[in-house]
Amino acid sequence: MIDDLIVSELLEKYMEESGQSEQWITVFELRTYFHLHEFTAPTISGFLRRLHHNTRFSCRYRVEKIEKVRVSIPQSRMIKRYLVRKRTAGRKVKE
Repeated sequence: MIDDLIVSELLEKYMEESGQSEQWITVFELRTYFHLHEFTAPTISGFLRRLHHNTRFSCRYRVEKIEKVRVSIPQSRMIKRYLVRKRTAGRKVKE
């Protein structure tokens, strides 16, 4: 089972390897990048939602915005994408 600490580490690794301090991501992108099973999707989306609503959550990144977008592959449906941004250096992150 995957927990918030693991998702936090995976998100940090994903963002660091992308070389960007801000980018739009989806749960599907994280799952495919780390070869995670689809059963991990609710945990990942819940973690990202908490990063958006709880500004005191201890992670180096913050979700600034959540948008719903329509995709057509593999079938037409709505998904969420998350604007993830690195926190400013002025804030101390609890480790």
